[in-house]
Amino acid sequence: MYIRLAPRFKRDINLWNEKMAYLLARVENFPRFDGESLTAKPVMGYGQSGKPPHEVHNFSLSSDGFIYGYLPKEGGGDLARLGGHRGATEVSGVTVIFISSGALCGYYRNATVFSIPVRHPDGLMAGESEIYCRVRVAPEDAYLIPADRRDYVMQPKPAGMFPVLYGENGSPWVKWFENLATVSRQNIVNERKRRKWTKAVERSSKSREKALTKYGFKCECCGASYKDHVRAAMFEVHHKVPYSENFEARPLRVSDLAVLCANCHRMIHRMPDLADVKALKDYLVSD
Repeated sequence: MYIRLAPRFKRDINLWNEKMAYLLARVENFPRFDGESLTAKPVMGYGQSGKPPHEVHNFSLSSDGFIYGYLPKEGGGDLARLGGHRGATEVSGVTVIFISSGALCGYYRNATVFSIPVRHPDGLMAGESEIYCRVRVAPEDAYLIPADRRDYVMQPKPAGMFPVLYGENGSPWVKWFENLATVSRQNIVNERKRRKWTKAVERSSKSREKALTKYGFKCECCGASYKDHVRAAMFEVHHKVPYSENFEARPLRVSDLAVLCANCHRMIHRMPDLADVKALKDYLVSD
């Protein structure tokens, strides 16, 4: 459901059990928040169709490693309502929720809100206008919903016309948001596990094919060799570089693989160096 500019799940499970500050911002309705020059649909009369909205970069990574968010009509500056002390120039730990036409578009967790908007560090522009941002957040705490999945309409809809609305745990729309976010995060976790498992199975199959084609049906350690279909099932592919070490990003090299019988495969995983097949062979010979 969400495009993660990186995900973090543990910390958010019981957020509403603590007193948290929330900002609900109505933003321009356009397909994506990724810096593209897109046509905006006016919301509440601010912004004009055909002109790039200032929040177009709200989910773009800046050169200093953070994401900066624009809030409409310079809203969100009352830091006292976000838990800040008198005279504070910024307050952290705020959840910022972006909606358009009532639908959830994305959100920030643990964001920092400034009392005075700051110039975007990369000097970005919205048309001929400079972009000033009220919010800053780490990329792993920014959650973007794809345009074709923005069908979660806030319930109940907050009354009145507003660019930014302040809220806390007891606010009805906050409860709705937190319930939705919890379910969505679990869906993300399950999907990531499924994809990782699928990739692992696919890669394991490719590894076996590559290794057996290169080295044949013979244990490189004990020398056992069978070619018939039944007994050939005893041969397994050993990853000299541990399979769990960033296997998705690491290229699959046949030189990192070895063909071992099931017994030798289990024994080598008890050895100090998983890559040293010869050490296990010497160990068995010396026994």
